[in-house]
Amino acid sequence: MAETSWRLFQKDSLRFYRMRPEKHIDLYFTTRSPADGDSDHNLRLDKQADVLGMSSNLVVMNQTHSAKIEQVSEPGEIDADGCFSIESGLALSVRVADCVPVFFWDDDATLTGVVHAGWRGTMAKIALRFTDKVQHQAGIESHSLHYSLGPSIGKCCYNVGEDVFKAFSETWPNSRDFFTRCRKGFFLDLRAANRFLLNAAGAKEGGSLELCTCCERRRFYSYRVEPGRGRNWGVIIRHGSQS
Repeated sequence: MAETSWRLFQKDSLRFYRMRPEKHIDLYFTTRSPADGDSDHNLRLDKQADVLGMSSNLVVMNQTHSAKIEQVSEPGEIDADGCFSIESGLALSVRVADCVPVFFWDDDATLTGVVHAGWRGTMAKIALRFTDKVQHQAGIESHSLHYSLGPSIGKCCYNVGEDVFKAFSETWPNSRDFFTRCRKGFFLDLRAANRFLLNAAGAKEGGSLELCTCCERRRFYSYRVEPGRGRNWGVIIRHGSQS
């Protein structure tokens, strides 16, 4: 049965959010486990994947804040900041600690994908590059795509400098729509910027998890709060018709 909103679950010592937008598609987003935020008790990705039953079919991106998108057909590591697959059973993962995780699926539930969108990737319009590559390589039009945004730093907390504002201004004619001037630079709304790109392309938003990783620092990792301390993991998987 489809679930159009995220729900919190616990399995063993792992707490995670899950949404099932289509019958055979699951989205996951992990928290700091246990809920008290003690990182010494947090599980590594391989352990998390094992708890969720995904250790043998996990796709892991070596992320570099690029705009590189790859199509994948088997488990393993890839050098990219976005990936998609038309194969069932692959668990496509993304690691974030303030950047925006974007999950994708299509009308027919034949494609899944995920994107890591920090400010550099967002400025390079990685979400739009994803929709273009899916159309060119998988033949799926952007208006057939659905997307969900996972937890990320909100405009309430994402304070950036003049350099970031100027960099966006060079490539985004409407960049001012996503920046709010403040005493120390600007607040940047990464979520709104990625929504703008995807909505303009015709993709449909479905069930985003509207939580700020910086505000919810006891629930999630935040690079702004604890640089280098840990990462939250997002996963999307399309099961076979038997699930």
